Amino acid sequence: EFPPGSAMTWWAFSSCTTEMTVLENNMYLGQEGDRTLFSVEAINGRTIKAHSHFVTEDEIVLMSGTHMIVQSQLSPAANLYIIHLKQVEPEMMTLEPPFEGAHIYPKIPRPFYRKKRFMIPICLLLTLFIAGVIIGVILGTKSKTTKYVCENPFQPSDSINTGNYPSSSVVGYFDNDAYLDIAIVNSKDNTVALLLGDKKQIFRSTQPATGDKPSSMISVDLNNDTKIDLVVTNTNDDTVSVLFGLGNGLFLDAVDYDVGEGPNLVTSADFNNDGQLDLAVANQGDITVSILFNNGNGLFPNSTYFSIYDFPSAIVSGDFNGDKIMDLAVSYSLDPYVDLFFGLGNGSFNNSNYYYTDYYPISMILTDLNNDKNLDLVTANSDDATLTILVNNGDGSFTSSTLDSIGIYLSFLIAADFNNDNNVDLAILDTYGYTINVLLGAGNGSFPSSIPYYLDYQPLYIVATDFNNDNKTDLAIISNDDYSTSILLGIGDGNFDSDAKDVNTESALWLLSYDFNGDHNQDLALISEENNYIIVLLGSGNATFLAPLSNSVSSFPYQVISSDFNNDTKQDLIVINQGDNTFDVLFGFGNGSFNTPVNYTVGQLPSCIVTSDFNSDKILDLAVSNIQDATVNVFFGRTNGSFEIQHTYNFTGSPTCVTAGDLNNDGKPDLIVTNKKNNTVSILFNNGSGNFVYSNDYKVGRTPTFLISGDFNNDKNIDLVVVNSGSNNVSVLLNNGNQTFSNATNYAVGKGPSFVSANDVNNDGIIDLVVVNSNSDSISVLLGYGTGDFQTQITYPTPKNPTSVVVFDFNKDNKPDLGVTNARANSLSIFSNICKG
Repeated sequence: EFPPGSAMTWWAFSSCTTEMTVLENNMYLGQEGDRTLFSVEAINGRTIKAHSHFVTEDEIVLMSGTHMIVQSQLSPAANLYIIHLKQVEPEMMTLEPPFEGAHIYPKIPRPFYRKKRFMIPICLLLTLFIAGVIIGVILGTKSKTTKYVCENPFQPSDSINTGNYPSSSVVGYFDNDAYLDIAIVNSKDNTVALLLGDKKQIFRSTQPATGDKPSSMISVDLNNDTKIDLVVTNTNDDTVSVLFGLGNGLFLDAVDYDVGEGPNLVTSADFNNDGQLDLAVANQGDITVSILFNNGNGLFPNSTYFSIYDFPSAIVSGDFNGDKIMDLAVSYSLDPYVDLFFGLGNGSFNNSNYYYTDYYPISMILTDLNNDKNLDLVTANSDDATLTILVNNGDGSFTSSTLDSIGIYLSFLIAADFNNDNNVDLAILDTYGYTINVLLGAGNGSFPSSIPYYLDYQPLYIVATDFNNDNKTDLAIISNDDYSTSILLGIGDGNFDSDAKDVNTESALWLLSYDFNGDHNQDLALISEENNYIIVLLGSGNATFLAPLSNSVSSFPYQVISSDFNNDTKQDLIVINQGDNTFDVLFGFGNGSFNTPVNYTVGQLPSCIVTSDFNSDKILDLAVSNIQDATVNVFFGRTNGSFEIQHTYNFTGSPTCVTAGDLNNDGKPDLIVTNKKNNTVSILFNNGSGNFVYSNDYKVGRTPTFLISGDFNNDKNIDLVVVNSGSNNVSVLLNNGNQTFSNATNYAVGKGPSFVSANDVNNDGIIDLVVVNSNSDSISVLLGYGTGDFQTQITYPTPKNPTSVVVFDFNKDNKPDLGVTNARANSLSIFSNICKG
């Protein structure tokens, strides 16, 4: 009945003992009949000797229900059976609770470190030993040679004549010839000038007409033809002109779109998530931002607007809060703050935050100052000559800091890596100080060093790009004196060649760089404010440009941006016009020429425009800051390059600029707006549908007028750089990664900074900044450290009144060069980068 291996349960016994003498007593086992003796190995038996009948007894009690297993059996005599049992642990509860509600306590687990108390310390010691060996090998084989970092990236500039009062520029391959071109807005000519580059480093130019008083310009492919188009704001006729590029540096006649009153800034992004680039136009006249929605072919049949605060100085677009919806940021010329408008993904925005700056944020950029993949904001505060740096915390909030003593009167701010250290640097125009201050970024949102560049004219506008294809960031500077454009060639270490290359223009006010004719050379597009056309300078690939090609836009074009708005793979332009509160969309033909501008109305006195895909439809949308009516307009783009205004966001601080970036890492571009009156930048988070939710304001310098964003401290969060024309500095705000920014760190630049660009100008892999100093006729290069900090400015002189800068390799030497529009010198300055390697 009990074969070995059988499981059994012990329920009862007659008697038991541990003594042989007791077992031999016949009283227990007897001498006849069937007798069974169980020999038990117990785990938890309990002795009851005190309760036994005999002193010789030493009994063991086992609880009823004890689990046993048969080990063996033996029959040493007739009718005598011995079975050996072994107690085992049950796999389940063997007893029911003795009464209702009783608690059976679980087995107390034994800590693993008690079980492995000898092996753990042995393994730890072995691990430490192996790690020490590895570290020793690495340190022992590491090169002791100090890495070369270029400290003075640019040589003196070459100037190229543009239109009258150039104010903004973008670079692009407008004629699809592999040579970079430049599009420049000429505010007084109402034109966009194209400088088309060729292999001999000569820029040819075109001059497509715009609206009345073109004021700003962007380049983008609006109609998806792979050819860069132009968008120009026309301040006097309240329109934006769209000039479609032909891909050869020429553009079709401008198509005008009504926007708000006094449009002066424009940006492009997909604000309604339809996959098409829309437009956002800042209108300083009615203090609104007009959003024009692209229908997919570069046309903008629908638009909306929202109110901002007062007199926008800059507008940028990006996904500030990481929701994959484009947001807007608007700065104000008369109020010390930046408004943030967070996109809702449908072209509307929610103004949920603002940040204080110094007086007044005249320029603002959106870039990643600290290399955290979050878009940060930087404003240049004109009156205080400070920079307000708003570092994106990753959730659309920003941490503000201030850089002081940048210059006398800051007018413009750009970001680029001027010293090739992979950190964002800043370049600030000090208009009254006749300098460009280059603040070298440390990659963490700070700018520990600055390089001043002294000019013999007042700088007005600046762009940064590589004009001579040497892989060093150069500068193009617009002079405020004779409207010429000077080129400062970057050396690659944050310095520029002191021998500027001047390009004669007419009233160049805005500058951007792109390859408009597809020759892989950077061209320039400038705004001619007085003559109401755009000057296009075709680059030759060696930092020289051919004669200007102009495209007419609306009244007093102020800023230009460039992208492919109609999805034809050709670069287009958008120009904001302060004279008529519009922006013009110029569709590129891919040959450097543009179609007739398509005009859109924005708010009053638009000051800045940014493009991004705000509504996640894979079409570029726009956000425009408007100073006078304190609004930012968000336009949703369509696949044909048209725009429809979707939302207008109101501000209280005269938004001077807006930019876009994913500040909270949700994949949606947010908006950052500089506010002139209250010296702040405002953060608006995109909800994914193109609507923006206001988040917070961050203090920057006085009179923030422009801003850019980028990851300046390599933490994958977008930081901000703001140009403060009133305090003559740029503010770097590092993103904390939690939708907030650190306090602004200010870096001194020249007088009246108005524009900034971020790029690695000295080829050290760190983003640097290039700032346009409108009142001191110079540009400032701030080399970045890769930590969000920047070095003291390096200043390069420009012709009079520089207004914007583009950073690109114009001469194909793998060094970023600079192109600067000079409004009063009617020229474009090319700064060739002279850094080693």
